Amino acid sequence: MLRTLIYILAIYSWIAVVVLIVFLGRIAYFYERTSGQRTGYLLLVIPALLLIAGAGYYLVRKGEFAGEPIADLLLCGGGVLLSILGYRLHAYMTGERS
Repeated sequence: MLRTLIYILAIYSWIAVVVLIVFLGRIAYFYERTSGQRTGYLLLVIPALLLIAGAGYYLVRKGEFAGEPIADLLLCGGGVLLSILGYRLHAYMTGERS
């Protein structure tokens, strides 16, 4: 019973993360279409896949989100790449040039 609840909560939280990434992608797409400036919104697929792979690895292996180095690297890589792309989009939208 407890393990089932852990899986349900993990899946629910990762669905929320994917929805937020899709929302960020739609913002980047809209900005690219309206401003004519390339945002590279399709690059958001890479961190999404890394995060999904890391979460999936945990769900298949143990169900608990601790102690798996491969999954930790996938999650870390996805998070760092998502942060970089989010900051890059922020810089484009606020007029900062990098």
